[in-house]
Amino acid sequence: MSQITLEQPSKQRLHLAYLDGLRGLAAFYVVLVHCWDSKLVLEPVWAWLLVTKFLRYGIFAVVIFIVLSGYCLMLPVVRSRTGSLTGGLRQFFQRRIRRILPPYYAALVLCMLLGISIQCLQDNNILNWSNEGLNDLNSLFSPVFSLKDVLAYVLLIQNFGLNISKINGPTWTVAVEWQIYFVFAVLLIPIWRRLGSLSTVAIASSLGLALKYLMGEVSSNVSPWFLGLFALGMAAADINFSQKLSLLRLKKSLPWRKLAAIFAFFAFLTEWLRFSLVTELPEWVVHYCVALATSCFLIYCTKFLTADKPLPSVIRFLESKWIVILGRFSYSLYITHAPIVWITYQILRNKHLSPTMFTVSWFLIAVPSSLIFAYLFHQVFERPFMSSFSSNLKSHSQKYI
Repeated sequence: MSQITLEQPSKQRLHLAYLDGLRGLAAFYVVLVHCWDSKLVLEPVWAWLLVTKFLRYGIFAVVIFIVLSGYCLMLPVVRSRTGSLTGGLRQFFQRRIRRILPPYYAALVLCMLLGISIQCLQDNNILNWSNEGLNDLNSLFSPVFSLKDVLAYVLLIQNFGLNISKINGPTWTVAVEWQIYFVFAVLLIPIWRRLGSLSTVAIASSLGLALKYLMGEVSSNVSPWFLGLFALGMAAADINFSQKLSLLRLKKSLPWRKLAAIFAFFAFLTEWLRFSLVTELPEWVVHYCVALATSCFLIYCTKFLTADKPLPSVIRFLESKWIVILGRFSYSLYITHAPIVWITYQILRNKHLSPTMFTVSWFLIAVPSSLIFAYLFHQVFERPFMSSFSSNLKSHSQKYI
């Protein structure tokens, strides 16, 4: 998503570039996670075991995306005089459609064309990839898909299908977020205006968890509890910028950095408990710990920026040039990396490399290739539809009127 630029009541412009940095690092981490096969036996075992442990928290990045989305969409609402969506529901959905759908559909078409091409090459014996190999990583990308699959992806409801072949697997989170937008605009904003942030979080969390248990097995892909995570992002924005005395006191009185660290500790602890099979801990418990840590971290970082204090090293890092640039095309990176990672895997799989050489080559080829392709894709299919880019074009054209 684009860099967040807000206007304070003093008419000074506030740049929250660290949001881009955080988003960029989360997207980059997802790419690393997908370039890893834990089934490979690698030497030396102890060294690769550390990599395995580092790359097993991909869902944390997804939760961060959801919280960031709630935070960013709530910022203009809480800073407006009326506490409502700028331009109303119609303009809100127009902005979301313009921002999300053109790159999404472009990536979808590219994946479909790639899949059809691979099938044609296989049928004509130009490619000799084994059927077993083609089924590897099929949750990431699959060249085999049906009309039902295409329709699900076009309608952004692929997260509802338990047996849908994955045209572009990671975009299930785009579908979840797209569905949350409707609940945000139609339900959560009115609740927030009447009852405030804490009630909004409570209602969103209760609704999401109730749907989880009512939907049963289907809920594992739909992830209705993400609604509560999104609401936590909304609450963080409200705490940062609300003029209500209760929220001002809350912002000033709580140790947000320490709270972020505490919730992060519990996030890793609860996920470790799930991995170690010590207990059948519900996954939503882990996700809420991550979301609470992220929300507290956002409040902590924004407090420094709005107070014009010397920035801590973590914020300076997140606002460094290359991290921010990464964040600006992070959406393109997220929705385009899957086929590149998958193709790299298939090519290397037929080279009969040792597990260690295979893994190293996979990282060294797939990661930079994903970054380069995503940046080019961003320039063509995403940047022209970003509000900041459109505003710059408009300002540029007005110079000649």
